[in-house]
Amino acid sequence: MPDLKFQISSSVGRSSKGAVNKKTDVETVQNMLRLAAMIEREPLLDPGAIDGTIDTNESKDDTVRAIQAFQARFLTVPDGVIGVGKRTWNELMTVLEGEGTEVQPAPVATSTAPAAPGNQFFFPFKQLPEANWTEGMRAFGSRRSKGARVHAGCDLYFPVGTTIHAITSGTVTLGPYAFYEGTFALEVDHGSFLARYGEIQQSTMVRQGDRVSPGQPIAKVGKLASIQNSMLHLELYDKSAAGPLTVRNAQTKRNAKGVPFMRRSDLIDPTPNLSLWKKNLPG
Repeated sequence: MPDLKFQISSSVGRSSKGAVNKKTDVETVQNMLRLAAMIEREPLLDPGAIDGTIDTNESKDDTVRAIQAFQARFLTVPDGVIGVGKRTWNELMTVLEGEGTEVQPAPVATSTAPAAPGNQFFFPFKQLPEANWTEGMRAFGSRRSKGARVHAGCDLYFPVGTTIHAITSGTVTLGPYAFYEGTFALEVDHGSFLARYGEIQQSTMVRQGDRVSPGQPIAKVGKLASIQNSMLHLELYDKSAAGPLTVRNAQTKRNAKGVPFMRRSDLIDPTPNLSLWKKNLPG
């Protein structure tokens, strides 16, 4: 492929993460992502319209989603920003220049959790749910409590008792503890991110302090007291904050319109990661 002359003068993506989003820069990135989607034959990388804009509701913006889907290949916690000369820009240029069509994962930073062998990540179930986790009430950021708050995770609908598997290696830091409508939750430190596996049964295969390996069975889907559907409610945090995950004060994370998630400020959208992990089912 001939030498490509793509250039940006400032960062593109989530303005909440500091992106400047000049119109010409956004258009350049959108064109690059569309070309990458065609080269890789991966629709998740397609930013949709080439219009030079980023929606104020970042969680719904197609360009931000495409950036995060691309970053999920080599970052455990995609931030949705392409900076001048930064890693995401360089990895994208590598794809466009034809030096390789597969980006290798970056090493997973560790805290209490050991790095997964081969940086192995799994979808938390042995099969995909019939209903997707990107639309309706199941989606991250969907309305709750008549618009007073927004959904802090993705819901994966499965029958009560379905086994849930660890996304990757880690350490159980809390739980099981009472969570919502008669169900329980586990918190697992997976190295560079923390996951809350919510709406599970009280009886779990692991408890606080236990190490888990990639794909290991850890819990089962619980039964909600007054809700017909049963599910795993999955939340992810990038560990840039500390303290309880559920926050009901002024420090709660909010969406672009200021509506609270009622969660810690380092809450992140699980959607791009789940879209990648679905290609690797445990067992």
